[in-house]
Amino acid sequence: MSRFVYILCILLLTTSCIKVSSSESNSENAIHFGTQSSVGSRAATLIGSASSEAFRAEPFSVYGDWIRANGDRKEVFHDVKVSYTTDDSAPTGWIYDPIQHWQMDGSYEFRAYWPASSVVLGTATARTLALEYNMLQCNDDMMVAYVGCPTKNNGKPVELNFHHTLSAVAVKFQAPGAECEYRLKHLFFTSLNYIGALPYDLTEAKPDVTDRWVYGARSYVNPDDIMASERLREWSSSQGQIIPESADDYPEQFDLFLPQPLVVAQGTAQPSITFTLDVKWATTDTITMTVALPTKDSAGEDMVWRAGRKYIYVITVQPDKFDVQVRTTEWDEVDASVGDLVF
Repeated sequence: MSRFVYILCILLLTTSCIKVSSSESNSENAIHFGTQSSVGSRAATLIGSASSEAFRAEPFSVYGDWIRANGDRKEVFHDVKVSYTTDDSAPTGWIYDPIQHWQMDGSYEFRAYWPASSVVLGTATARTLALEYNMLQCNDDMMVAYVGCPTKNNGKPVELNFHHTLSAVAVKFQAPGAECEYRLKHLFFTSLNYIGALPYDLTEAKPDVTDRWVYGARSYVNPDDIMASERLREWSSSQGQIIPESADDYPEQFDLFLPQPLVVAQGTAQPSITFTLDVKWATTDTITMTVALPTKDSAGEDMVWRAGRKYIYVITVQPDKFDVQVRTTEWDEVDASVGDLVF
């Protein structure tokens, strides 16, 4: 009996050792994800965020295909949520469950979007995603990433470089040499496309997703039905915001918009900013103005709001007119004056 127990113990120990060895092998062969953050890569900078914490606070979602040597595809990731953790056991800080493992041969394609709460339309795959954005319902950033790599990725995590799919727009006021006090009380945009779908199937390293938007989305509203009276990103204040002499002293607040051309067909209402000012002289007068957004850029080309760029409209208030200028920069450009940091 004792000999039987001894043999049984040996078998159990041997089986245990085999399992540990297999587990270690699977761990080394596991697919892990990371996020790129190099300054020149248009990495995931968030408007109003001073660090990567806002990005890491929300999971991103991944679609992934294994492509066999004969070209056949097999889906291995379907809308898998990947979350950030401070657990030291996570190789890159990003985790998902259950863990998938690399195949022995072939290649992979991964397509991801952030945040994972974004609305996905239709049948999404690693080849094509269709994401919806409705400016009337949300003011959140939305980004996409694509990467193709060989199996096992040379022993490295899959690095996802997220790109902005939206445009960031701010309005600033100035009143140089004003002899009276101006206060901004109310502001909103009109005559812009505010619902759209992004079919994301590009594979370039730095895709320009601007022209890929389908305005009006697929099931909500026809673009021709978008009303000029729709108020977008409406802001108001009972006290009002004092307009300084220089726009550099005016607070900078970005809102998110669909990328879109600002040149419209003849007979269609021009994209515009409408604002209300209190003008304090001997008395206080209230005036409301609608100013069309410029349709030409500094090079004389048709004006377009592009994905991953910031647009600052500076409105100069004068007693007899309002002058509008637009300043354009890359969203992820490091500029200490506006506090926009790349992680």
